[in-house]
Amino acid sequence: MPIKQAFSRLAANLGIAVASLAAAITALLVFFPANAVSQVLNQHSEPTAQEMPKTTVTQEIKGTVKVTVEADKRRGFLAPRALGVVSLVGDKDLMDPMMPQILQSAGVTTLRYAGGNYPDNYHWSTYKLTKWQATDASHGDPYDPKNDFGHFVRLLDQFGTAVITVNYGSNLDGTGGGTPEEAAAWVAYAMGDPANTRPIGKEATGHDWQTVGYWASLRASQPLTSDDGLNFLRIGHPNPVLIKYWEVGNEVYKNGYYGGPGTEEDLHAPYPKDSKENEKQRRKNRALSPDAYGTGFVEYSKAMKAVDNRIKVGASLDIPLSANWDTSSDWVQDPVSGKWVQKGTAEAAGLGSVHKDFDAGLDWDRNVLKVAGRDIDFVALHWYPGATTESSGWKDIDNTATLLKPQQELPQIMSALLELFQKYCGPNMQNMQLLVTELGITPWIKMNDEFVPALFAADAYATLVEDGAANIDWSELHKSGFLNNENKPGPVYFATQLVRRMADLNDNIVTATSSNSLLSVHAATHKDGSVGIILINKDPKNNASVKVIVNGAKLAASGTRYDFGKSNPATQYTVPGVAATDLGNAFTVTVPSYTITDLVIPKAQ
Repeated sequence: MPIKQAFSRLAANLGIAVASLAAAITALLVFFPANAVSQVLNQHSEPTAQEMPKTTVTQEIKGTVKVTVEADKRRGFLAPRALGVVSLVGDKDLMDPMMPQILQSAGVTTLRYAGGNYPDNYHWSTYKLTKWQATDASHGDPYDPKNDFGHFVRLLDQFGTAVITVNYGSNLDGTGGGTPEEAAAWVAYAMGDPANTRPIGKEATGHDWQTVGYWASLRASQPLTSDDGLNFLRIGHPNPVLIKYWEVGNEVYKNGYYGGPGTEEDLHAPYPKDSKENEKQRRKNRALSPDAYGTGFVEYSKAMKAVDNRIKVGASLDIPLSANWDTSSDWVQDPVSGKWVQKGTAEAAGLGSVHKDFDAGLDWDRNVLKVAGRDIDFVALHWYPGATTESSGWKDIDNTATLLKPQQELPQIMSALLELFQKYCGPNMQNMQLLVTELGITPWIKMNDEFVPALFAADAYATLVEDGAANIDWSELHKSGFLNNENKPGPVYFATQLVRRMADLNDNIVTATSSNSLLSVHAATHKDGSVGIILINKDPKNNASVKVIVNGAKLAASGTRYDFGKSNPATQYTVPGVAATDLGNAFTVTVPSYTITDLVIPKAQ
């Protein structure tokens, strides 16, 4: 669907190139509030002082909420790889024999591998801990013996596919940055033909990555009686493992270029023996810059596509918003006035450590796209919004403010991406896709209600699908509300399940609107003519009386209803459906507080 028909209407990618940015923004204004767009487009190079909110958001639902579904106005479709979750090589419960069924029941089709901050020090062909991984517990748990890529392929065969994040940060010897040859060999192992004699090439270190057929033959072979150290790659899999999306590096913008020690290993520049010297040796080091990453990305893409040109290769971008509270989490309080101001501003001078690169996200994105925008197939974003309460010292979650983020912040992100693509990607803009390869609530925020992440997840997944995201991955399979360590479902598990109740793979997503921001609505038309509607009540106390009107389809008077919330727990791994009557094209339904409700209404006979 053309971007000029509104960025929020994209299908599985970010659309067809627009005639001009002005035309695109005009279309955006039809669907986004004017102030939301202007906050992104009228950015200033220098941030201005901002005051923290003085109270938490206390809105509530009063009266009847009016919902309209336009079943004949298509916004996009549920892409086959859209619903995903991050899987970690350190996850000790990933290879549970029941995992395929567990993921299928959740509606998930895709796992992101190797997950978290593992990728830039992860070497798939050896499956050995690097020094970075082995010496610092903050870099994740040790690898589980059964989470190597060979075992992972067997898991995929039973339920779906993956998004792979290749190593940009470190080479096999740990003496420099990642190499395109290592990434290309991974593509060869997954998707190559054993008869293909094409050489992959040698690294500057002299390491020879053999041929495409060498790696494909390992995949196709049975384990040797006497293991030579490669049996974990011999999985008796002659057919290729069809993996479409390959991301170059994980959060590379956190490599120390913008200051601090950096949370992602990047050996394109050496680490000093004393971490206190990072600021001198790594900050603004050209080898760690977005320009260098853009150049490296192009080399990776060429090498990987030389093995198989069916794949799509994506770049790691930051959230493209300036002076964003939830992005920087970097505020200080004046002890005299009590006023909260953003670091990096004049008012914050002397109150604490100053954020030297306040607009680092925008700077990274601009410069990566300047260099590589015409070669990128997709961009990978990580979105961790979250609002906190003043009364807790900005530590505890502000539930309502956080739950409003999908409607308030995503339009800003999408319009900012549109502007960047239009400016730097040229004709390639029409091919660009969006993947949100990590989604969650800011990890350090203290939760006070386990259902809030589920409400947020259902709304965020559905909104991003409407915005055309080809893949969205919840932040972690375990320890994030999706599954517990016994592989029992957490609340977020049922959020993805109910998104799939609303729409099956390739079903059309249609226009749906609500008169109250605390009652979100999303809808889809199914292949059999039925309509799925998901209603999300974000009010913690009040039930919502919702008057629903469905245009563009003729619907039956009865259907099926699914409820998940505080007063409507799930049964084992499933939200049970119950018969619903008095539906049709116009009806009123009650959605309990803090509840996700799905309605599936057949077409009229």
